[in-house]
Amino acid sequence: MLLLQGHPAANIAEVEEQTTPSVALDPLMASFARTRFTGRFSGSKQLGLGLTIHDGKARKAPDGSIIPNTYCDFCLGGISGNKKTGSPEDLISCADCGRSGHPSCLQFTVNMTAAVRTYRWQCIECKSCNLCGTSENDDQLLFCDDCDRGYHMYCLNPPMSDPPEGSWSCHLCLQQLKEKASAYITLT
Repeated sequence: MLLLQGHPAANIAEVEEQTTPSVALDPLMASFARTRFTGRFSGSKQLGLGLTIHDGKARKAPDGSIIPNTYCDFCLGGISGNKKTGSPEDLISCADCGRSGHPSCLQFTVNMTAAVRTYRWQCIECKSCNLCGTSENDDQLLFCDDCDRGYHMYCLNPPMSDPPEGSWSCHLCLQQLKEKASAYITLT
């Protein structure tokens, strides 16, 4: 079980250098990299975890769909190379804002990575409750340890008053994974 403030991505805001990355970026991306690395946020909106969206808006295609970032918001590498591991790695992109991350930078397991590719995944900044659809009361939002979907504790049936100890799996993952769900696996 993970609450918003305890989400795996919340521990990743690491920046090793205060310089612009040495990757070819279009002007918008270069502006993003400069503001992210130097801490200057004129014309940009600083979100949590060291993430910034230029002018506070996701980039959209002419048809209105969200254009996913072609780089990882954590290590700034692309699919050709994760800058932390040096290995090629696909990106997972938020369906709502387009921010992207390598599964390893997001600290996703292999199973979670497979799961988030099956639905409209939302990053930690866009996460809403899978049941009521709102992002209100984010301190009450639980994240499934198997699929990363969010759920308000009070929207669950039965509702929870306190977050569970250890791993927590949503009803969808419990049905699909059965005894292989994180909620049933104990580390020894």
